[in-house]
This record gives sequence, C-alpha cells and structure tokens, in this order.
Amino acid sequence: MNSTAGIKVDRFTAGVAKLMRGYEEVSISEIKRRIECGEYLYECDFIDEKGVSRILSMYEQLTAQGVNCTLFDHGKPSDIQFLRNWVQSCRGVAEEVERDIDREVLGYCEDDAAEQ
Repeated sequence: MNSTAGIKVDRFTAGVAKLMRGYEEVSISEIKRRIECGEYLYECDFIDEKGVSRILSMYEQLTAQGVNCTLFDHGKPSDIQFLRNWVQSCRGVAEEVERDIDREVLGYCEDDAAEQ
C-alpha cells in the first residue's frame, strides 16, 4: 500500500521552479523532469504532519499563481479539506499528548512533595 502524500502540477513554470526550490534543494531540470513524467513534485510519508503541511502550503501558493495542482494521499487523488482536517487532527493529538505528559509529571511532582 502506498503510504505517501504528494502534489502534482500540470505544467512547468518559473514560478513552480522558484517555489519548489524554496522547499527542497533540487535542480530546475529535475523539477521539470518530475512534472513532465507525471511524478509528484513533492511527496512525503502520509504520517509526516510537517510534510503534509508543506504540501498544503505549496498547493495554496501554486494555485494562487494559477497553476493546476492535484493532491494525493495513499496514491489516490485527495481533497484539500481532507488533508487540512488530517493535519489539524494530528496537531490536536500532539497537544493532548503534551497535556497528558504535563499532568503526569505534575502528578509525580505533587506525590514526591507530599512524601517529604
């Protein structure tokens, strides 16, 4: 099973190259090759919240330039709202884990203080 997220664009432009080079050290010829071969312009593991956030940012910037983009998750075309919701969910889980860790640490500190 393909567990990646990615973005493809329909054509090469100087704006696409400039934007892509801001995210990844890659030659202009490699960017052009990826587009012409129908490969992902950028891809990451689907569980990489920062990578998926980067893809969403690229999508917004490219569509603002008038470039047609297609988002993918698990090798299939995806919806921007689905990926936004997924990133938001990841952030919510991370915040909850941090709160649980803080509570656990504070609980141990309170228990230690009571014993002294």
